[in-house]
Amino acid sequence: MFTLLALVLAALLAGVFFGLGTPNRARAIEGGRGHAPSLPPASALPGGDPSRAIEVESPAVIEGRARRSPCPVCGSAVRCVEHRAEVLADNRYRVARVKCPRCGFARDVWFVVQARFDKFA
Repeated sequence: MFTLLALVLAALLAGVFFGLGTPNRARAIEGGRGHAPSLPPASALPGGDPSRAIEVESPAVIEGRARRSPCPVCGSAVRCVEHRAEVLADNRYRVARVKCPRCGFARDVWFVVQARFDKFA
């Protein structure tokens, strides 16, 4: 009886360590063999390039807005690893570098700060 209980316990522990019971991860591994995932082009993603920059009122909200967009590869939440300012053709942009902790996909999300002066009038 003790041997049977030990075998069942060992099987459960092996399942926990080897990821049994995580169908999303198994599907992602099986689906990703041999080819890269099909991603939408940058022009289709909000903030994917300067022409599709996301408008914000303040630089203070950029990192929070960048974290709200899910990873385009696996759908997980992303982390903002860098936030920088860039100037292209006399236009000022903010760029947030986001990275998915689950699959490792990283991309830049472009923002443009639109100051609203009517609040102070």
